[in-house]
Amino acid sequence: MTMRNITLSPARRAAILRSIRPRRARRLHWTVGRAVLAAVLAVLLTFSAFAAAIPALREALLNALGSFTEQSQPITGIVTEDNGIEVRPVAALSDSGMTKVYIEIQDKTGSRLDGSYDVAIEIAHPLDDGPVHLGTDSRQISYDAESNTALYEARRPDSIAAENPTATVRVFLLDPQAAPGEETIGDWSFEIDLERVAERHFAPNATINGYRLFEVRISPISLTIWIENGVTDPTQPDYNRIEYAYMPITLTMRDGTVIHVSEKEENRILSTDSPPSVDPQHEYEQYYHSEVQWMFDQPVNTDEVTAIIIDGVAVPLQ
Repeated sequence: MTMRNITLSPARRAAILRSIRPRRARRLHWTVGRAVLAAVLAVLLTFSAFAAAIPALREALLNALGSFTEQSQPITGIVTEDNGIEVRPVAALSDSGMTKVYIEIQDKTGSRLDGSYDVAIEIAHPLDDGPVHLGTDSRQISYDAESNTALYEARRPDSIAAENPTATVRVFLLDPQAAPGEETIGDWSFEIDLERVAERHFAPNATINGYRLFEVRISPISLTIWIENGVTDPTQPDYNRIEYAYMPITLTMRDGTVIHVSEKEENRILSTDSPPSVDPQHEYEQYYHSEVQWMFDQPVNTDEVTAIIIDGVAVPLQ
């Protein structure tokens, strides 16, 4: 049995936090590192880098990472335990547009992770100006009944430029049958020094349908664009809003290969619209603008990308 996907709304998160009594969890010494995988050692390193995972769940973790195993960050030595449940992160995958964290949760005293209770996960960064508004989606990938251990994936969009930020991860065990304010069974937290993959940033001098394309970021795992969205006055009934999330977007590679980025809706990580900032730190913050992010199906060699095509308009990336 698998649990339903959980996303904490701001209201639900606030209610959960109000109901939690402070706990001091046992915390062990930890280290975080990324295995640099060479092709000739791929099989050996892939197996050993994730050896900390429950053996029955190791295959599920590698399947979840898929072709992004080389870009992922194995995590060992972070363990926090309380109320008979041990929580330990085993891997992360991140760039400036997205963070994924894979977490094993083991019930040492029962089977509370077999679907009887909900698990919600929140990822926050110290530079966030509103981590809850970005939201964290979480889902159970696999459950090993013999060890009473579940493997979870938590994903949230990012919009901060710190090269390797420290992420705070909170795990909540919730009783869906409990009264509001009494649903939290457990609350665990830990920190991860994220090791983001290298990416390329572009500031193209281009317009799409008359609106400015401000910035493009491409990493091996995702694409993010900032673009003027055409809103002139959203309080007026005839304002013009551009839906970039549904426009065809492709990347052109040096060898002529075309990658269809926006073909699958499930690959879209984030689509937001923002008004001009009172104190803009970036050029795009002076305008109504959209930020849209997609995750790739396969790792992309960013050095080979030559152009981005948005709604039929080709923009060279130099």
